[in-house]
Amino acid sequence: MEAPQEIDVYKEVMSAIVQRFMKLMGDPALRFARRVYGLHVEDDGTVSRYNGDGMIIVQGLVIEYMTLLGREALPMSQRAINPARQRNPEMKLPSLLK
Repeated sequence: MEAPQEIDVYKEVMSAIVQRFMKLMGDPALRFARRVYGLHVEDDGTVSRYNGDGMIIVQGLVIEYMTLLGREALPMSQRAINPARQRNPEMKLPSLLK
């Protein structure tokens, strides 16, 4: 029963990151998110599904934004996921977001 909840947490985290960058950059942020293998993002930035390990997909998403914005993408991503992180302190995140 814990796995589905964890999957939802990763969807929430990924959606928060995508939507944060969409507010800043608009449609290019959506295009970059859709380049992440296994990630399906709706037009509003909501992650509807992903294939594979959620932590690895989150890392891939952040790296995509780093290719565009450099290291500035890290603090923006960290702020975007902070609410989900506070609600789920046991959630595994990639080391670049810790």
